[in-house]
Amino acid sequence: MTEHAVVIAGGGPTGLMLAGELALAKVDVAIVERRASQDLPGSRAGGLHARTIEVLDQRGIAERFLAEGKKAQVAGFAATRLTGGARRRPRLSAALAG
Repeated sequence: MTEHAVVIAGGGPTGLMLAGELALAKVDVAIVERRASQDLPGSRAGGLHARTIEVLDQRGIAERFLAEGKKAQVAGFAATRLTGGARRRPRLSAALAG
């Protein structure tokens, strides 16, 4: 049996990122994964969040990921007008009384 300083259970995004960080710190690390192959049916991720991109950028690898993807606006602010200020929503008690 081979011994390692750290064994990571799971080769998903978190496990791989942890393994990469430990390897950069010269820690002997091994990843164990229950799946026999890397093939996955369907999509498992819809994109990268801003904080994830920041961490990848700190390691100098963000551009590799961004070059392969597409930018998408996926968030907005409800009940906010771009001009003229915020729109007020009626209070529940007023809606029930009317």
